[in-house]
Amino acid sequence: MSAKPILNNRTFVAICLFLLTLTFILIEYFKGGVITHHLLAREDLPGISNWWGLLTIPLLGLISAYFIDKRRNKLIKSEAININYFDSKILRNFLFALLFGSIASLLWEFGQADILQYYILLPVFIALLKPVHFTEYLLGFVIGMLYTFGGILPILVGTVLLIICFIVNKLINLIKGLFTKS
Repeated sequence: MSAKPILNNRTFVAICLFLLTLTFILIEYFKGGVITHHLLAREDLPGISNWWGLLTIPLLGLISAYFIDKRRNKLIKSEAININYFDSKILRNFLFALLFGSIASLLWEFGQADILQYYILLPVFIALLKPVHFTEYLLGFVIGMLYTFGGILPILVGTVLLIICFIVNKLINLIKGLFTKS
């Protein structure tokens, strides 16, 4: 099954993500109340309610689908890649990030913050070898962390990681280009 037909229907993506987020929020609500996460996990700093995820997660899905579609259309025009390969690559990237985010959440849930502080840097090291700064990575990461951290903090952390990965990958490519020019 190709990822293209699903991602082309941005409304469908937004609705599915809204329903997924709503499910997690309802679980929280009926287990004692919707969680508010405080910045840096400090009660004296501002808190962000998981209710915001009902807005931010579908919006992230729309943004991700837009940029994926834009990359796909660019490749179609240049005929640079097989579209089915591109779509399966998008799905693999998303699933990899979903797994990564889920493991990060599990590390937090099981009190392994000391491991998590190093684990969360794994994408930066991967960025030394390949680009991991696309929106499907961010979306997968955020959804993987949605149940544990809500719909705002994973977007903030993921966006910072995405920017760092982008910079690292571009710098590595620049350095490679300097040494391979003849």
